[in-house]
Amino acid sequence: MAKFYEFEDSGLVLDAETGRISSASGDEVEMRPQTREVLTILAGAPGKTVTKSEFTDAVWDGREVGGDSLVQCIKEIRAALGDDNRTVVRTVPRKGYKFVPPAEARRTAGTRRTWTIVALGSVAGLVALFVWAFLPGRSPQEVEGIAVLPLEDLSSEPHRGYLSDALSEGVITELARSPHFRVVARNSSFQFRDTPTDIRTIGEKLDVDYVVEGSQQFDGERIRVTIQLIETKTGSHVFADQIERDLDDLFVVQNLIVRQVSSAIGETMMLEIPQQAAPGDVGARLRGLQARKLATQLTRENWEKAMALEEQSIREEPDSAWGYIGKSLMLGAGVGMNWLEPKDEILAEAASLARTAMELAPENYMSHHTLGRVFSRQGKYEEAILQFERAAEINPSDPIVWIGMAGPLRFTGQTEQSLDVLEQAALVDPMHGDWLRAETALTLWQREECDEGLASIDSMANLRDYAYPIRISLLVCLDRAAEARETLATFLTRRPDYSLEKASAALPAIWLPEGTSERWMTGLRKAGLE
Repeated sequence: MAKFYEFEDSGLVLDAETGRISSASGDEVEMRPQTREVLTILAGAPGKTVTKSEFTDAVWDGREVGGDSLVQCIKEIRAALGDDNRTVVRTVPRKGYKFVPPAEARRTAGTRRTWTIVALGSVAGLVALFVWAFLPGRSPQEVEGIAVLPLEDLSSEPHRGYLSDALSEGVITELARSPHFRVVARNSSFQFRDTPTDIRTIGEKLDVDYVVEGSQQFDGERIRVTIQLIETKTGSHVFADQIERDLDDLFVVQNLIVRQVSSAIGETMMLEIPQQAAPGDVGARLRGLQARKLATQLTRENWEKAMALEEQSIREEPDSAWGYIGKSLMLGAGVGMNWLEPKDEILAEAASLARTAMELAPENYMSHHTLGRVFSRQGKYEEAILQFERAAEINPSDPIVWIGMAGPLRFTGQTEQSLDVLEQAALVDPMHGDWLRAETALTLWQREECDEGLASIDSMANLRDYAYPIRISLLVCLDRAAEARETLATFLTRRPDYSLEKASAALPAIWLPEGTSERWMTGLRKAGLE
């Protein structure tokens, strides 16, 4: 007879034989096949530690997979079960995972029950699901998933690259305003830029129902955009259209595309299409995108070029928020890289710029995100969280908002909530990058789940300077002192000036729970830092 486990608080029931979760009304919780396989293995061996190699052999046929593949499955299982405190699916450090079941409940084999969204149990946790709050009775799985690919640039050589990704990013941001859509972040959808890939494959990799693609052409005065919406399951075209406008109508074109896409899917958005934008606002936005590209490889030279672009926007377009947003972020980056002193004065200037942007564009999510970043650097964590929450409310599809929120949540001792928003970032950015992996690793270190944290940090494509101290601390936590010393030695070849004094100076203004800063510094000392 099938074995069932009932979770009294939520009413969920787990079928241990199939790994299926259901609740009283008969609807089943949707999970990826691999996640269900992992759950079946765990539930089939209650109280027993299942090692990572056992999961690899059973689920992935012994193939070598990324360190965070299993971790992601475990996160999905915990979310589905409402296991926020991780008491049901427990991490066994340096070994694997263990299923600790609630009281077993026998039911007939055909019993099915309905699953409703599991509350995260905290105000900040609820923020991670607010994008669906406007949909009574609808779960995240019922929301239409959309990926917007970067538009192919068909402009002639003098104008190629001028529009950058402004249109595609604008469409992503505006679509994300609707609770009817789950919009994949640019970081994930833009990874298909130079790789011809079948739309159905893109749909599978990004877990989306539709893809928006097309081309743009600029002749110095007018832009011509060809756009099409494609259903990923069949590869069939829902619609195709061509729009031609003056450059000053860039934002009008963007919102026309958004309206067409949303109407075609069946969720008409009541957008107020703006009047013709001032030429300066378009110019400031394009310079801002150029500055951001420079900042992705943040050398001092690139930082200075990016700063010059943002200052040009402020001089030439003082009524556009984009220059103030960009300069504020650049000042914060300069402080973070120890290029600018005195830090307090620089951050005060960055805050003033962010507030100016807020006055000019209070509904621009980047205005709130930018002020949140400044508050975080100033140690004003509660104020930062409020700004990030507002930014996420306006645009839940940009992972930088969720990742930015994770830091102040973590430093104020809200570790679980920090993990919640990081999981939300991974949801909107399924092909997420190194910043998210490092932030996840640090938060897992704080929770003393160092095995999972190390898997996250080691899945980074490039171990950047900021990630070395995290990896060192994780290795010390796992009693792998020799590896911690090796990692420190490598880091010191890159940063020979790094010392206990510098590490102490870089500590957050507040780091709860009490004693976390001391634990961090102790780990660095154990690795041999002087």
